[in-house]
Amino acid sequence: MKRGEAERILREQRARVTPQRVAILRAVESSGSHPDADAVYRQVSRGHPHISRDTVYRTLSMMEEKGIIGSVLSVGNSKRYDPVTTKHHHLVCIRCKKILDFSAKEFDRLEPPAKMVSRFQVLRTTVQVEGVCEDCRNRKKT
Repeated sequence: MKRGEAERILREQRARVTPQRVAILRAVESSGSHPDADAVYRQVSRGHPHISRDTVYRTLSMMEEKGIIGSVLSVGNSKRYDPVTTKHHHLVCIRCKKILDFSAKEFDRLEPPAKMVSRFQVLRTTVQVEGVCEDCRNRKKT
């Protein structure tokens, strides 16, 4: 993330700009993955040793509500945060919990059944594919 970009994003979404919020957004953006709140906390607390876990959790929640970041949920796992807010989907390794992004136009066009939509307000549609990643498959061979 370029210098000043986190501040600009927060301002555009009418969020108060603080050093802690900037550090939290940078931690999610620079993670190279989909970190959970504890991973973000560990990263941010290196530079801000007095920040609380509660501040990190509340800030991540606020950023998600404002569309600054996204999230990935999978059954039995903690919520993971996604720096990519454009349309995409996820591959999730059931062993190591690694999450990889992918784009596929055919998945973008999926619609829930009409009878379900009448009973449920759809906010977004994403596809999550579960499997075993290459690293985990290779580990088993050795």
